[in-house]
Amino acid sequence: MNFRSIRSRLNLATLLILLLSLLGSMWIANRSFATTLRESTYTELANHTTYLSSLLSEDPQMWKESIFSNYAKTTGARITLIDSEGVVRFDSDYPIESLNNHLYREEVQHALISGRGTSERPSSTENLPVLYQALRLEGHPELSVLRLSKTLVQLEEYHRRYQKLFFSGLTLLLLLCLLITALSVTMLTKGMRQLKALADSYARGDLKAHARIEGPQELADLSITMQEMAQTVQSKIEEVEAGKNQLEAILNSLSEAILLLDSNFVVKVANKEAERLFSTEKLLNRRLSQIVSSSQLLSLCSSSLQDDQIHELTISQYGHLFGETAQVVGRSRTRTLHIIGLSIRSTANQRVGVVLSINDMTELKHLEQIRKDFVANVSHELKTPITSIAGFAEALAGSQEKADIIHFSQIINRQATNMQHIVEDLLLLSSLEQQQAKPTMSWVPAQQIIAETEAQCSYRFQQKGSSLITHLSNPEELELFVNGMLIVQALTNLLINALTYSESGSVVHLNIDVGQREVVMQVRDTGIGIPLEDQERIFERFYRVDAARSRRQGGTGLGLSIVKHIAAVHSGTVSVQSELGKGSTFTLTLPRASKELASMQDRSSALYSR
Repeated sequence: MNFRSIRSRLNLATLLILLLSLLGSMWIANRSFATTLRESTYTELANHTTYLSSLLSEDPQMWKESIFSNYAKTTGARITLIDSEGVVRFDSDYPIESLNNHLYREEVQHALISGRGTSERPSSTENLPVLYQALRLEGHPELSVLRLSKTLVQLEEYHRRYQKLFFSGLTLLLLLCLLITALSVTMLTKGMRQLKALADSYARGDLKAHARIEGPQELADLSITMQEMAQTVQSKIEEVEAGKNQLEAILNSLSEAILLLDSNFVVKVANKEAERLFSTEKLLNRRLSQIVSSSQLLSLCSSSLQDDQIHELTISQYGHLFGETAQVVGRSRTRTLHIIGLSIRSTANQRVGVVLSINDMTELKHLEQIRKDFVANVSHELKTPITSIAGFAEALAGSQEKADIIHFSQIINRQATNMQHIVEDLLLLSSLEQQQAKPTMSWVPAQQIIAETEAQCSYRFQQKGSSLITHLSNPEELELFVNGMLIVQALTNLLINALTYSESGSVVHLNIDVGQREVVMQVRDTGIGIPLEDQERIFERFYRVDAARSRRQGGTGLGLSIVKHIAAVHSGTVSVQSELGKGSTFTLTLPRASKELASMQDRSSALYSR
């Protein structure tokens, strides 16, 4: 039996209490009966001794007659007469010759001293209690003490009958009590088992579990309290979960990387931007030193943990490298990170961690540098024609020679034209860079684009003595949904650029491949080529690989930047492949139709194909 269960313990406790109660009642009953029997026997013996002493006082020699022996047989008591020396002169049960001196018997001594004495001793044969009552005989010539004794044989019979009744009743009572206890315990433990099952459901996270307990009332009340508590906990968990989801959504929507570190600089919270910034999805529970090899950042975290001040740091990053090493190894591909650190406190107002806000300033720095370069380049590009115009205008004003006037006027006109081209290109770039820039598009035949492009470039090719070879691959004679003017502008810029950096008499190829989904336009030359380190920057404004050569040809330095923006407004791309001394190939890839138009066509086809 498993005594750890409540059922077993209650059954055992009930059985022990019942046994102790019955044994106690048996002991009390036996003790009470024995005490009552002793008292009544002592009283009886006292009455007998009084009666016999009265007979002896009337006739001192009566004890020598048979009257005492008959009286002993009638009453069932043993009569003993003892003289002053303790010698037994008469005994109703035993021959006096076999009896030793009784002078120092307890009851005899008490009687001699106080007049009456009692004692109790077990019998030597039956091991039953024997009660003795002794009376001092006053004035008797031969005898001094009259003693009566009686064996409590009734006690043995009583014990035998009582034990028989007791054990038979005890067995019946035990069975009845065990049955009642088992039923009571079953009713009690049924509710407790239901409570345990309910608590197990809550422990497994099922806070919506319910239990209906009929009784006892205390268990029913406890069940109701537990279910109310579970509902409260469930609502609190839902509130916390909702707050957590909101916080997670807020963190993931931030453009800054957020890291929450504990006091040992172990990452506890990281948003999506942090995972993207550090190129890993395993940021949680990792030390910051395992993610970032920057002593400056670790120093910032230590400083933030020591006070409540905001600490800031701007550092370069390239891959897993930070600081000056990143700048040396990554060169122009490094990222600039602005980091803000602030300590966080616990409810006990102790600093327990640091929160880091990491903002990628690379694009901002790049745009700032572009702005500076743009201002410098525009100033530089406009300075030369303005200076020329001012100088030659002054010379023109002081010249009287017709030839000089014509020459100076031509120079002024040429420089003004260059300025006009720069301004026009800047205005075109500005219009293309507008966020809402959506040029008007229409279906244009590919052959028309090639024809207009050739018309735009033919004079420059003839002037340099070079050739333009075009090739159109459009077996299905598909049209392009584009802004024809902008596409002609882009191809013209690419062709003029190829012509500028090619030798006189060279050949430039224009290939257009029209597919169902996209159009690929390639301009290939056999010119001087572009160095690998410059290929990433040639689409920037005013960037020139050979600045002197470009200016001699009248270039503004904005042509490729315009091509890049025209590709962007058509949801396309432009790329370059080049090798020094072997030429370059520029590839302009555009969707044949805009994404919105393609989506409408797909829906229309799906609708009418049913």
